[in-house]
Amino acid sequence: MNKLLRNRITIPWTPFYRRYPYSDGISINSADARGLLDFDLGVFCNRIPKAANSSVVVNLAYRRYGSEIPSREAKKLFRAPSQLRGREVERLPELFRFAFVRNPYTRVLSAFLDKVDRRERQKNREASFLEFLEYLEKDGLFSNAHWAPQTSLLLIPFEEFDFFGKTENLDEDMSFVLDQIQGHKENKKILSALGNATSAASKLATYYDDQAKAKVEKLYRQDFERFGYPTTLPTKPEPPSSASTTAAQGQTE
Repeated sequence: MNKLLRNRITIPWTPFYRRYPYSDGISINSADARGLLDFDLGVFCNRIPKAANSSVVVNLAYRRYGSEIPSREAKKLFRAPSQLRGREVERLPELFRFAFVRNPYTRVLSAFLDKVDRRERQKNREASFLEFLEYLEKDGLFSNAHWAPQTSLLLIPFEEFDFFGKTENLDEDMSFVLDQIQGHKENKKILSALGNATSAASKLATYYDDQAKAKVEKLYRQDFERFGYPTTLPTKPEPPSSASTTAAQGQTE
């Protein structure tokens, strides 16, 4: 009942969502959890699951607090959009507003490997990637933020973002983000939180045939278009991050 009230009454009537109404697929409660704000850092981060999400958060926490904090705890240190007061919502244009995104082919495969295949293997069962895509086509696309279209998780209009970093270019793009924000400037180290890494980019040829490719292209058409990803399968794996791998991993998304 509490979750139902938050989805239908509490969150939609907060100052942020009165200005930026959300009705794009997943529940507003889950969507709100993807927003991260810190006025001291001067940042608004729209967290996208399976797109270096945990690495982004641990780096923001490191810049904010000067210490390595596990991602599970780091996410709790920042405010969500629904917690903002009216006058704070008016200050959003002052913040550096960004998100990290990922090639849809790789991201949905990573979500499948992490959230479906891994659990089935623990039960000594095999999961079919094609059957998973068919489930998404029927009514499952918005059943979980980890495979919901990235465009559907954006909490402010696309045009109001200052920057979209790419998971495929994580080190360089993360360095750019950190150069834009406040905090402990002497902390130049970039951290990596890869506790649930699936190496999906190196497995595309194993899981994709023409049928699977066509389904993903259709399901995530807006992601391909908005974020400038070609509708051809990547031929090179994502480059490994040269960031310092931290023990501050916790549960990743």
